[in-house]
Amino acid sequence: MATRILFLDCVGGVAGDMLLSALVEAADGPQAIVDLPQRLGLADVSLNWTAGRPGGFAARQLEVAFDADTHSTHRCLADIEEILEDASIDDRVRALAQAVFRRLAEAEARVHGATLDSVHFHEVGAVDALIDIVGTCAMLVALEIDEIVCSPLPMGHGTVECAHGTLPLPAPAVAAMLPDIPVYDARVEGETVTPTGAALVRELSSRFGPMPSMTVETVGIGAGSRVYPNLPNIVRAFIGVSTAEATDGAPLSENVVVECNIDDCDPRTLPGAIQSLLDAGALDAFLTPILMKKGRPGFLVTALAPSNLVETVVQAMLRETTTLGCRLYPVEKRMMDRRMQTVTTQWGEVPVKFAYLGGTVIRCVPEFDVCDELARRAGVPVQEVLESATSAARELKSD
Repeated sequence: MATRILFLDCVGGVAGDMLLSALVEAADGPQAIVDLPQRLGLADVSLNWTAGRPGGFAARQLEVAFDADTHSTHRCLADIEEILEDASIDDRVRALAQAVFRRLAEAEARVHGATLDSVHFHEVGAVDALIDIVGTCAMLVALEIDEIVCSPLPMGHGTVECAHGTLPLPAPAVAAMLPDIPVYDARVEGETVTPTGAALVRELSSRFGPMPSMTVETVGIGAGSRVYPNLPNIVRAFIGVSTAEATDGAPLSENVVVECNIDDCDPRTLPGAIQSLLDAGALDAFLTPILMKKGRPGFLVTALAPSNLVETVVQAMLRETTTLGCRLYPVEKRMMDRRMQTVTTQWGEVPVKFAYLGGTVIRCVPEFDVCDELARRAGVPVQEVLESATSAARELKSD
C-alpha cells in the first residue's frame, strides 16, 4: 500500500493560515472547506482567498472576514470542544482538531502554571484560529494524507504584543511545544512561528527533518502576512507518494553519523551533552563506554543527524563535550513507516505510534511520557496506563 506523504517546508515559519492556504492550493481549491464556517456554526464568517507574492513567490493567502464585535476571542478548552462536538464535520476531522487544541491547551497550562480546565485561549480561541485549525485538519482528511513530515522550524527573535502583554519570541506557548523539534535561527525580528502553527505541526507531524524520498504529485504555497528581509513568509506543501521502499518494505533514509571519543570529561556533564545534541536536531544520540589509548576509560559519543542539520549537530558536539574534533560518515537507515493516532483510556487520551511494514501494522507503542503524566495525576502505576493504551491501540489496529 503506497504511503501518501505531506512534506511541510516551513522556510518562512509556520502559522495556521499559512498552512491552510498551502493545503488549499495543493488541492487546487478550497472545495473541501468552502462551507466550513457554516458547519462550525459561524454563519456570518466568510473565507476569502487572495493571491500573495511574499518574497516574489506567487502564493495563496487566506483572509477570514467577520464582525469581531459579535464573536468572543476568549474561550476555554471546554468552549472549543463544545463547538467541535456540535459542528457538522467528519469524525476524523473532529478528532484531529480536538488533539491540536488539547496540545495547545497543555502548552498554555504549562506556561501559566494552570490546569487544562482553567486555561483560557485568547487569540487562539478566536474565529480565525478555529478556521485555521479545523480547516487544516479537514484538508488533510480530504487529501487522504497518511504521514506528515515537517522541516526544521526557523525561529525569529524580539517581542510580540498579545492579550498577555509584551512577550518574548518565540512566544512562551510556542517554546513549550518545541522540545524534540529541530529549530534554527531565522535571523529576522518577528514571530515566524505562531502558537497555532506550532500546535498543528507538533501534533500532526510524525517526524521532523529533510524532505523524505517521495514522488511529488502537487505543491501548494501558503503566504503569511508578514514581510521579512531575505525571508519569504511562506509554507510549501509537497504532497506525493513515498518512493523510499526498501526490498523488505522498510523505507530508506539517508543520515550522517557524527561521533567523537572522549576520556577527559566530567561524566556528570554527559547527560546534558546528549540532550544538547538532541536539541540541535539529532535524531538519536547515545554514549558507549570504550577503552582508549594508555588504558584510559572513555566514551564514544554518537549522534545521528539529518543531512540538513549536520553542521548544527557538529557545533553542539564541539561545544558541549571536551573533544577537539568529530568524525562524520553517511549512513542509510531502514525504518518502518510510523503514524501517530490517539487512543482513549479511563485516565485520558494517549498518542500511540503505529509502525507499519509493507502496509501491515507490526507494533503499536504508546507515548511513555504521556502515560507517565496521566499515571502521576491519577495516582496509579504507569504500567496500568501503558497496558490500557496498548490494549486500546490493538483494538484500533484490529478495526
